[in-house]
Amino acid sequence: MKKITLIVFIALLFTMCKSHKTATSGTSEAKVEKPAEVQYRDDFRAATDKERTKVLKGLKATAAKYSVVILTQNYKGEKITLGNAKGQFYSGYAISNLKTGIADKTRIDNTVDTTLYDKSDNHEVVIEAKEAQKYKFIYVMKNPGSKTPFTVTYSNTLRPLE
Repeated sequence: MKKITLIVFIALLFTMCKSHKTATSGTSEAKVEKPAEVQYRDDFRAATDKERTKVLKGLKATAAKYSVVILTQNYKGEKITLGNAKGQFYSGYAISNLKTGIADKTRIDNTVDTTLYDKSDNHEVVIEAKEAQKYKFIYVMKNPGSKTPFTVTYSNTLRPLE
């Protein structure tokens, strides 16, 4: 009788106990890729042809193989990086201008997929080459607290930047 009671007690003890998870000494930052909200628009106010030419020449993006990525709203100084298979070509702390709504702009090679990574939120969005080749301007807006961390708008119309 004592042996049966002891066996039942030990069996209950083992079933009730949980093993504790141990922390690893290395830090791992996993990139979280969530789908971005995608829009295709040309129905907003356009910049003048003079301003469009100035922006394209300033970024050396007049050739058909280049598109311009414009970071727009809700950037508050987070580290943003842009890169593709050829390497990383933009890294900066983007801050949106409250008056213009523009944080920064850069040229991308639209023949390869480009990845935008937000280090503070560990979110990334991929700008696919087949979509980027169709449009000269790609606007990327942050959506903090949303299910889709970015809104990507493809357009052939340049919004006024100033």
